[in-house]
Amino acid sequence: MSINSTDIDGKLVSDYKKTFGQTIQHAGNDMHIRMDPNRSLYDELEQRGLLEHPRMPTGLGFNLIQDGQLGLAMFNRSPRFLAPGRYTFYSLFNHLISVVSITDKVITLGNIQIVTINQGELGLSLRNGESILLDPGRYILTAPHIFEKSTPANAQYIELGTYRRITVPVGFVAVAFDIGKQIIIRPEDTETGPFETNSPTFLFDKKTGFQSVQLQVRELDQLMVNTRDGVTIIAKGLITYRIHDPRIAFMTVQDIHGAVKRAAEATLTSLFLNAAIDEIAPSVPMKASEKDVTSVTSIVEESNFNQHIRTAFLHDFSYKVKQWGVELQDLNIEKLEFDNSVKDLLRKRAQARVETATSLANMRSQTDIAMQQAEREKQQAQIHAEAEAYVIRTKADADFYAAERHAQAAKVLQEVPLSAQIELKRLDVEMIKATGDRTTFLPMNLHIGDIGMIDKQNSKMYFATNNINST
Repeated sequence: MSINSTDIDGKLVSDYKKTFGQTIQHAGNDMHIRMDPNRSLYDELEQRGLLEHPRMPTGLGFNLIQDGQLGLAMFNRSPRFLAPGRYTFYSLFNHLISVVSITDKVITLGNIQIVTINQGELGLSLRNGESILLDPGRYILTAPHIFEKSTPANAQYIELGTYRRITVPVGFVAVAFDIGKQIIIRPEDTETGPFETNSPTFLFDKKTGFQSVQLQVRELDQLMVNTRDGVTIIAKGLITYRIHDPRIAFMTVQDIHGAVKRAAEATLTSLFLNAAIDEIAPSVPMKASEKDVTSVTSIVEESNFNQHIRTAFLHDFSYKVKQWGVELQDLNIEKLEFDNSVKDLLRKRAQARVETATSLANMRSQTDIAMQQAEREKQQAQIHAEAEAYVIRTKADADFYAAERHAQAAKVLQEVPLSAQIELKRLDVEMIKATGDRTTFLPMNLHIGDIGMIDKQNSKMYFATNNINST
């Protein structure tokens, strides 16, 4: 079952900070324990009634406290700090314990501690079991307020007693637990300030608590799988992914990176189990002399195989890990081996595929040639038919033109007899040229000069021929 990201709201972090962050005390503004930065250590101890000055005349005294030093002594079981000078102790109840530098980070005398927290550090003190943070500065603590330790303030994880402070770098998330709940702390949750808590039940593993959400490259274990047709292969892959939704990823699955790796191996095994050796193994080169042919085929088929496996893997695996808040990027097959006894079989199958491809190529070539020849013959027949049709159409147009001219000439001859005689002779020549060797039949009593005319007296039509006897 997938988890809706709206069910894992950022309020788990913000509300948690409101609950436990408000009880965290910082002593930066507590002037009862914090020294005035403009006042020297001697003046501060003098004001608090904790500093003793030398009572011996100058140059006399058994114990010397030099400038820049601080004497630690007990006066009748009460802690006293000694200013620079010479001191001699006559009472058994007063004695010098040690001499220290005023720049020492921690100076302890009885129930009093003088603590210096440098810039870039964070200190922790406890008062009646309560954690109190010490910001950079100098403090004078009196029991039961005691100093525990200090740590660099820019550390990603700070643990001081029950106090925890986490700063999440970009590209990571912090996974913690408290009150039975898992808390995912993202970089945006610490933009305005580090995540802080003093909850005594807060748990964070500084070794495994920071989880990367950047692009991950995981090498899969070597797989030994039997294919669908019973051939044993050895395969090894490499997956690339990233944590898309860290809240879902780390709250849904324990050890998300291990789970992704194991699930990827299972998916890849399933793909190999359902494939035949021909679908898995790339082509094996046949002979050295045939390198030019087989090497190209092998590279192409291996590329197709890798693409096939990659596509199937991404399709099947992406949907599964998406419910875990993981976005799958890629799969690479680094190693693919099979039994040597299979190589001969694969070589023969590869040779048969090459021969089949060659035969198909020859057949396609012959078919293309036949189709081109048929197309040329078709075009030639079409051109011939168009030429014949053009000749017939031209002759028909010539006959029509000649008949039309004859009709026009006949009309003119009816109206102008003299000009008709001249025109008739010209028409005789043109008609003979146009009709060739054709024969025209005339009535026996027809005169050659009256051809093509209608006699107005008897309304008879006269015809002419180019082969007329004088009889």
